[in-house]
Amino acid sequence: MARTRIGATFVTLLAALGWTLAAGGLGLAVNALRGVGRGGLPWVAPFPYEHDCPEKLALDTPTIAAPRAWKLLGSKRVRGPEGSRDVALVDARPEEAFSEAHLRGARSYPYSFVTPFSKADAAKLKGFAHVFVYCDSPGDRLAGVQAELMRRAGLSRVKVVKGGFAALCKVASAAAIIGDKKTPATQPTTSPATTKPAAGKGGQP
Repeated sequence: MARTRIGATFVTLLAALGWTLAAGGLGLAVNALRGVGRGGLPWVAPFPYEHDCPEKLALDTPTIAAPRAWKLLGSKRVRGPEGSRDVALVDARPEEAFSEAHLRGARSYPYSFVTPFSKADAAKLKGFAHVFVYCDSPGDRLAGVQAELMRRAGLSRVKVVKGGFAALCKVASAAAIIGDKKTPATQPTTSPATTKPAAGKGGQP
């Protein structure tokens, strides 16, 4: 009796294995018929598993990219992106934080999972030599995610400002800051689904 049950279980397992192999083979056959170039999935990934994350820009480093950006920030006559095509400052913080305080000339593109940065948004920044993204979240998390989305949308030379808005305020002149930088920043959003998109993307000054 026991041997009969063991035999039946073994047969069931073999049958399940057979169905699994058959289903896998059918899937591979369908994929081969579709063709890799016509929608089929390649056996080997066509891209490296590792990719370069957006570089972080440390403001306290003597040699930094596009130093004219910080010269503009420290100048008494601050020019926004409309006055200079060197650098675009992108504020990835929630809209409420941008309204409280931001860098003059910065454009508000808050990170949003619902309405991510698009190619249409990227087209507005194509003319800039450099794009610097900042936020106020721990580890510059939101700025990093937004910068990656911006690169995927077709922008190059995108960098994350290390230390975010607070670091920028330290090197910028008082005239370069709109609002009260001492005002407590809006609680950094860590859940992409709850991040509110801005009413008007790309808003400035």
